[in-house]
Amino acid sequence: MNPAVVADCKQGALHLIGALQPLGALVGVCIDSGRVEYCSANIAEWLGHTPDAVLGRAAVDVFGHSWAALERLAQSSAGNRIGQVELAAPVTAVAHQRGRHYVLEFEPAACAAPTWWDEAARIDFIAKLSRAHTPKDVAGVLTSTIAECTGYDRVMVYRFLEDWDGEVIDQCCKPGIEGFLGLRFPAHDIPENARRLYTLNWQRIIADTESENVELYATPDVHEPLDLTFSMLRAVHPVHIQYLRNMGIRGSFSVSLLVDGALWGLVTCHDYAGKALNSVERLAFEEMARLACLHLTNICRLELESLRSVLRERLAVMSRALDPAAEQPKQLLVGQLAALQDILEADGIRLRWGSEEHCQGDLPNPAGLAALDAWLIENDCPHFDVLPVELRQDDSVCRYAAGVLNMYISPNCELLAVRKEEIQKITWAGKQADPDAVPSPALTPRNSFVAWSQNVRHRAKRWADATLEIAEELREALAEYRQAARHKELAYLDPLTGLANRYAFEQGMADRISHCQRTGERFALHMLDLDRFKPINDTYGHVAGDELLKSIAERMKSLARCEDLVARLGGDEFAIIEWHVADDGDASAQAARMVEAIGEPVMFGEHRLKVSASMGTAIFPTDAQHATALSEYADRALYLAKAGQRRRA
Repeated sequence: MNPAVVADCKQGALHLIGALQPLGALVGVCIDSGRVEYCSANIAEWLGHTPDAVLGRAAVDVFGHSWAALERLAQSSAGNRIGQVELAAPVTAVAHQRGRHYVLEFEPAACAAPTWWDEAARIDFIAKLSRAHTPKDVAGVLTSTIAECTGYDRVMVYRFLEDWDGEVIDQCCKPGIEGFLGLRFPAHDIPENARRLYTLNWQRIIADTESENVELYATPDVHEPLDLTFSMLRAVHPVHIQYLRNMGIRGSFSVSLLVDGALWGLVTCHDYAGKALNSVERLAFEEMARLACLHLTNICRLELESLRSVLRERLAVMSRALDPAAEQPKQLLVGQLAALQDILEADGIRLRWGSEEHCQGDLPNPAGLAALDAWLIENDCPHFDVLPVELRQDDSVCRYAAGVLNMYISPNCELLAVRKEEIQKITWAGKQADPDAVPSPALTPRNSFVAWSQNVRHRAKRWADATLEIAEELREALAEYRQAARHKELAYLDPLTGLANRYAFEQGMADRISHCQRTGERFALHMLDLDRFKPINDTYGHVAGDELLKSIAERMKSLARCEDLVARLGGDEFAIIEWHVADDGDASAQAARMVEAIGEPVMFGEHRLKVSASMGTAIFPTDAQHATALSEYADRALYLAKAGQRRRA
């Protein structure tokens, strides 16, 4: 006989602890060989045989006629099943299959269903749940029912938060018993390894924190600990025992609350004198918790779907407003920034489209945005609601971008949404270390559970799952819109200068004439040719000529208003539609500014490239009332201007 291998629980193997609580006994039977490979040190109290007499023997020899019933019980499911068997005395057997073993646990006989969980009680409990419309309502039904049935000193519903801190959202305490309602417990109180076990095994009993554990023994040829993940009697890690002792607790019982398969919270029961529920009672409470979880899941799904529906409708409204076939798709999207901010429930939003940036709402200052952009480029983190430590030195980022959602749409298009810092006042159960500090990997019990308040910074309102889902739909929609807009740009834009091409110019002319015919408004058409451009190409090459054209195009765009249309018709020919012209003087002044700007030299390497321009102007509807006639009028004015240039030359 050798002691079963005890795992290093500090490394997280709580299910391999190699010991039991003294509530009962355990036998582990190898499925393939049918031999007993593990048993608890107290097995003689239950079987009348010592561990030496049990280990290594065939299970059928150890259990006799009871073995067939035990094997069927263990085979019935991957989870625990309860049945009554006759060993040395009538006992309750709790059996399951884990890996290559049948795990059989024996407790005092308790097969009778508790009176507080008969059919009438079950129906009443379900009726109470049906009247619960929020998670807190469900918690209230659980705490009041379990407290009444068990007599524990304190029954709480402990809800896990996004960062795995826990908060007591409802409780039921006996008179004179301290309550923890509203208090926050840090995530390291229930570390990840323990949470995993709570997800797999719904119930956890600790009968008495003052009792001594019972050791597991194994046959000499066994060198691995028995997996006690689903064990009802699994011993408690010494750190958690000390944790409960520091609270003054002797007895504890917990039932898991899962929503869509994920650990949502716990029903936790405390007793200051020690208390042990039998296996049938624990199973009844597990059934109660499972019923509550079904209702809780429906509530959470409805909440999520309601938010999804609202956000999706906002997205649909915005999508209907966007038309990739519009003359200026970028401006159309820019006009929807407020709608984008509303969809993402953001405090501020920035749209990058090519080299341009468009902002809406509250954002960090330019230096803060630059720091944020640099961090986002370096780190693969599309969203956060707790500001990274590296960004906390910038006050502007701290205030306006504690939460960030960054949406990559295309290489030249990106959407950044930010949420402001929300300083939270948290009341902890006991004084805590800095919540932003990296927790120690070692399990350590806390001594203090006295309420302690703390203001926590660098946090924003959490990005809800529904918001992140809709954000992805939005990203896909914007990517499609950007692609369609890009195709339109390629069809409507001059590839060299990025100005509108001849086709776009003709469409724009037709649209503006149609508009002005309805409203009585005026616009000016400027036709422009460069003078002495051919010698630039001949002398310095076409690359130089192209650079000159691009520089002139930028100057023209900078002088034009956003509602004006600047086009390259071909070669060195350009056109400008100047919108909302009050009189001929306005048009002449704009033409003069354009000609003057074009005349400024452009550096190409060490060369100063310089051209001049001739321009002809026509006013709609004064000079002509149709597109062809208006263009011909402007062309004649251009011809006269060029003739004047030649005479002066």
